[in-house]
Amino acid sequence: MIKIKNLNFHYDNRQVLHDINVELSAGSITGLIGPNGAGKSTLMRCMAGLEQPTDGMVLLNGTPILDNPRKSFAQLGYLPDIFGLPEGLTVVQCLTYAAKSRGLPDNQLAQAVSETLQLLGLSNKVYEKVNALSRGQKQRVGIGQVIVHQPKFLLLDEPASGLDPEARHELSLLLLKLKTQGMTMLVSSHILSELDEYCTHMLVIKNGQIQAHQALHDEQQNSHQTLLLKFFRLPENGINQIQQIDLIKNIESKPDGVWVQLAQGENNRVALIRELVARDLPLSEVQTVKTSLLQSYQDSLNIRKG
Repeated sequence: MIKIKNLNFHYDNRQVLHDINVELSAGSITGLIGPNGAGKSTLMRCMAGLEQPTDGMVLLNGTPILDNPRKSFAQLGYLPDIFGLPEGLTVVQCLTYAAKSRGLPDNQLAQAVSETLQLLGLSNKVYEKVNALSRGQKQRVGIGQVIVHQPKFLLLDEPASGLDPEARHELSLLLLKLKTQGMTMLVSSHILSELDEYCTHMLVIKNGQIQAHQALHDEQQNSHQTLLLKFFRLPENGINQIQQIDLIKNIESKPDGVWVQLAQGENNRVALIRELVARDLPLSEVQTVKTSLLQSYQDSLNIRKG
């Protein structure tokens, strides 16, 4: 879908991005994370065709994005971290202007704007002026302006900044809806718990270099699964008994229960439960533990240090 090849970027004599090579899968939502000054916004601007790389290129469906900017922009949507809306215009005027500026023909405007309003949950705010909207509603209008032309790829830089918890949750639901419609997204945010709600992939950048790019919550990407075992009352030799089960690769006793790691597969989980019952261990609950985006991020930085 979109591919970055050997991309370097300088501001004057300072190199901001170093040999970036990334390919984002169609239909994915990738969380772009890293510390302040890591180069996240610069990378997104290069991907949006708003910055000229010093070296390398961004390919959209196999074609360099800057070879035909107008054609590329018709397939892209980009919302920067700081954006402005004309306070005196109504919601429908904002979306209509955005659609026309992105080349939608007049006979498609009404339907495109109507569908976008419905998707955003703003159908009851059609004729409200921007200055009468809440922060969350303005954010949705901003997103509406960059999706009204139904782009294939969407770039969002800190879209949840300044939003309250309810508005952030609504944003998460919106992005999941866009994903079901086939849109590919790259979302930059410092709120990792929020990214965890909808991201399928993680892209970590630090000091202008890619540290990690991996899938999240995908059992097929890992050879092991982690389970949390809870017991009514584990006997003194309980941990030793569990350790003797051949299925288990690693085991750790924690305050919330016993964490074990074993090979992927439902059959392995069932076999483990049978073995625990056969040993008369008072098992009360088994939970599959999914690694959070925060843990994946920390792990990626630790791997690089090692």
